[in-house]
Amino acid sequence: MDDKDRNNINKRILIISDSHRHSEYVKAAIDKSGPFDMLIHLGDIEEDPEKIREWAGCPCYFVRGNCDYDNKLQMCHIINLPPHRIFAVHGHRYAIREDTLRLEYAAKEVGCDIALFGHTHVPYIFEASDIKIVNPGSCALPRQYDRKKTYVVLEQDEAGDVKFTFCNLD
Repeated sequence: MDDKDRNNINKRILIISDSHRHSEYVKAAIDKSGPFDMLIHLGDIEEDPEKIREWAGCPCYFVRGNCDYDNKLQMCHIINLPPHRIFAVHGHRYAIREDTLRLEYAAKEVGCDIALFGHTHVPYIFEASDIKIVNPGSCALPRQYDRKKTYVVLEQDEAGDVKFTFCNLD
């Protein structure tokens, strides 16, 4: 991205999930697509997130996944990105392997119009007029048919509109 394109963007957020002790893939995503204004890791980090914070050099949010045993990690974050609110969870407590309906209701219940989740290791996006639901897939152990290691870059323009771009590490 050149400087001209960067000037039309208000915020850039790296959204990543399910690194499962392979933080080198998180570092690769930061290096490949950075710089970022924020990093959101949607769980199953399985290690101390401090080195990721250092690499990112921006505010970071980490949620607790079903494989994370660090009680300091929160089960969810609600992140303000005016005019949007982001509901960030791992997803295992919302039966997301069946569908995303419970996740959608939970996000709307707390006034969020963007819901982010991990857990399935499969990239996913659903965009409706009142909510956007996104799973970046896994940066370490992908499960979709092509087995590409994926993450998402959220870009918000000056008008507040958001765009999600799926990126591959492979």
